Amino acid sequence: MRKTPWLFLPLSLLLSVACAGDDGASGGSETDGGTGTGSTGGTGGACELDAQPNVPAIDESSCMPLDTDYQPLVDMSANDMWPPCITDDGQYHLVGDSPGSIGRVEGYEQIADLLWRDGKVPTPEDFTMARTIYSQDQGLESRILRREDLHYPPIPMEDWDPTVDPDKQCSVEANVQKYPNRCVGPALMQPLLNDAFAAGQMGEGIPEVHAARIQATLLWFLYISPYKESNTCLTNKAADCDSAWAYYTGGFQRDGGIGMSAEVRADSTVTHNRIFDGLSAVRCVRDLYPDTMYPVLDDLPPEGQMLFELGWEQLDNALHRGFALIVRNRLARQGTLSGNAALANWEFLKIAGPVLQREADERGPADQAAVLADLFAMECPTAADIEAGIAALDAIFPCP
Repeated sequence: MRKTPWLFLPLSLLLSVACAGDDGASGGSETDGGTGTGSTGGTGGACELDAQPNVPAIDESSCMPLDTDYQPLVDMSANDMWPPCITDDGQYHLVGDSPGSIGRVEGYEQIADLLWRDGKVPTPEDFTMARTIYSQDQGLESRILRREDLHYPPIPMEDWDPTVDPDKQCSVEANVQKYPNRCVGPALMQPLLNDAFAAGQMGEGIPEVHAARIQATLLWFLYISPYKESNTCLTNKAADCDSAWAYYTGGFQRDGGIGMSAEVRADSTVTHNRIFDGLSAVRCVRDLYPDTMYPVLDDLPPEGQMLFELGWEQLDNALHRGFALIVRNRLARQGTLSGNAALANWEFLKIAGPVLQREADERGPADQAAVLADLFAMECPTAADIEAGIAALDAIFPCP
C-alpha cells in the first residue's frame, strides 16, 4: 500500500542510528537493549524467554489473488485481465545484459558465510573480510549509499542538486540530512552497517550481535530495492526491471533463489511465487510498452500506466508479506535460543521489525500495529510478547 506516505520510522530506530558514528562502535554495553517501555523477559540481559511461545503454523489457505493481479502460473495468464506478454510462461526474461545486482546478492551470501551462517561466531578477521566484500567497487555499499525508499515522498525539486541525476539525489548530503526516510540507505542503513562492521573488526562487544545487525540491515536493503528498481524500470531505465528481479532472487528463476528469496521461499512458496509474479507483472508492462517506443512511464497510454500501477502494487504487497514472514520466523526462533544467540536474534528483530511499522500503521488494525511498535521497542520480550507479535503480524500481513 502506498497511500498516506507521510509516516516515519519509529523514533527508537532513528535514535539508534543517530547515536552510531560512521567509523566506530557506539558506546554502551551490547546487552543494553534501548529505551523501550515494554516488559523485559530476558535472563541476565541475554533475551532468553521465560517460556516457550505457542507459535501457530503459517496458514495461507484463504489467500486469493485480486481480480487485477497478474497470474502467469494459472494457465499462463490466460484467464486474468492482463494482455499476453513475455512472462506468461512463468519465467523471468531479461531486458538487457546480466544485471550487476546479481553480484551484490552474491556478496550478501559471501558475507553470510563469514559472519552468521550455521551459527558461526565471527572473528575480527571475518568482519574485515566481510567489510571488504561489502565495500568492493560497484558492490553493496555503492548502492546503499544512494538507496531511496520510494514509499516516502520524493525530494522536492527545489532541493535537487542540478549536477546530480534525478534518481541519485540521495547521494547529496543535504538531502540525506533533510529526508532520512526517503534517503534510507545513506541516512539509516549505512551508519548501522559502519557501526557494526567497525565494532566487529575491533573485537568490541559481542560478535554475534554485530553480525545480526549487519544481516538485518542488508535484508532491509534487499527488501526495498526491488520496489525501487521496478519503478525506475518504467521511469528511467528499462534494464532496472532486471535489477529488481535480481535483488530479490540473486539471478534465479522462481524454483531457486538466494538472499531474501531464499528466506521467503523456505517459509512460504505461496508468498515467494507472488513476489515473483509481481516482478513479472512489471516486466510484462515493459514488454508491452518497450522503451524504444515508450521511454518513460508518462509516455505510456492510460491503460499502460494503469497496468504498471497494478503490477507495482501487486509486487509491493507481496514483498511486505515476504519481509513479515522473515520477521515472524525470527520471532518464533527466539524461544529456541539462549545466551548470545538469543541476544543477537533480538538485535536483528529490533532493526528488521520496525521496518514494517510504516506499512503496519497504514494498514491497521491500529491496535495490532501498536503491538508491533511496543514489541520492537522492548529491551527483551517475554513469551507472551512474542505470541502477541506473531498474532499482530498475521493480522496485518495475512496474505501476499
